[in-house]
Amino acid sequence: MPGEQVYALVDVDSMYASVERVFRPDLRTAPVIVLSNNDGCAVARSREAKALGVGMGQPWFQIRDRPKFRTVVALSSNFALYGDFSARMLAVVERHTPLVEPYSIDECFLRLPAGRAGEIAAALREQIGRWVGLPVSVGIAGTKTLAKVATKIAKTTGTGVHDLSTTSPTTLHEILDSLPTKEIWGIGGRLSARLAAHGVTTAAQLAALDPGWVRRSYTIVVERTVRELAGTACLPLEHTPPPRRQLLHCRMLGQPVTSETDVADVASSYAQSIATKLRRHQRATNTLCVWLSTGGDFYTGPSRNAQATQTLLAPTSATVPLARTAARLARRLWQPGYQYRRVGVMALDLVPDQRHPGLWTHPARDDALAATLDAVTARFGRDAIGLGRAGIRQRAAWAMRQQRLSPAYTTRWDQLATVR
Repeated sequence: MPGEQVYALVDVDSMYASVERVFRPDLRTAPVIVLSNNDGCAVARSREAKALGVGMGQPWFQIRDRPKFRTVVALSSNFALYGDFSARMLAVVERHTPLVEPYSIDECFLRLPAGRAGEIAAALREQIGRWVGLPVSVGIAGTKTLAKVATKIAKTTGTGVHDLSTTSPTTLHEILDSLPTKEIWGIGGRLSARLAAHGVTTAAQLAALDPGWVRRSYTIVVERTVRELAGTACLPLEHTPPPRRQLLHCRMLGQPVTSETDVADVASSYAQSIATKLRRHQRATNTLCVWLSTGGDFYTGPSRNAQATQTLLAPTSATVPLARTAARLARRLWQPGYQYRRVGVMALDLVPDQRHPGLWTHPARDDALAATLDAVTARFGRDAIGLGRAGIRQRAAWAMRQQRLSPAYTTRWDQLATVR
């Protein structure tokens, strides 16, 4: 029908590994893995690494010490670089249609005219590959859930595009009958086990269930999945993501901290990162929460978990008051005799960043300093300036381990790739 539209999902193939390969042609056919914080375990694997048997979440020390993995190239996670490439990919997509919903760092949904969906998807795939350097797969269908299924198939085809909206009902049933329920978007292992107890093990069986019974027995979310698998669109495109209600910065430290000063430095540094994100999203926080933990793998020493929360005098996104508050809360929580391995800072009760002068606050002064910090970091990189320990370029002993970190090729002037 004229004007009819379908859903499409653009999904970057092995996102983190693919970004690393853009500036490293020598890695194009190598088995590449990207490690988690502190270079702990594999969180992304190229197709070649998967073929070797590297498991998702497998610890690096197991991979590194096994002869069968001797050709694996391991890199530290570089989230600033991945985020920049995600934005570049999204910019190309938005040149083709304004109906776009960013879903994750490597995926976005869009709406396309049904008659030209395959043509546009192929053009998108070619342009993203040529302009950004990333390989993508595109799945097309009448619903978001089926578009996810189509993308799984697209990754196995030579074209990288698959359109389920033009597939016959018989063929679609065969495809869904070959898919375990746990591979369906939003189902997962725990829910698939519950479904199996009712004799439902495939996506086709799930699609055939009575939606009313599903809603009564499970949730409205599962009911929508059932309807979407059956071809009824229940999940509209969300052009504007819902406003953030909270922001979290939490890390396992590269090295345990024991002193009150170090604990305060960590919390202050994390609060500064949160302040930057708040301003980027035009939000302000009413409440700040800090927690400390000795927890960690293989740790057998004295255990302690503590947290403290403070309501601010007025909502703010300014760096100085947030850093001071976080440091003060951390000092209050600190006790001697413990090795703190994890620190977290969370901004709660977020509101639009529309602040007014108060009796005990200085928003104009704080905002001016925040604007200066943002301008300096935008030009020279996020590590160029900061308050306290965050303003020292030399990495702190507690900083996250990133011994295999690639350069910030596109986000720092001093690390731009050079042509020889």
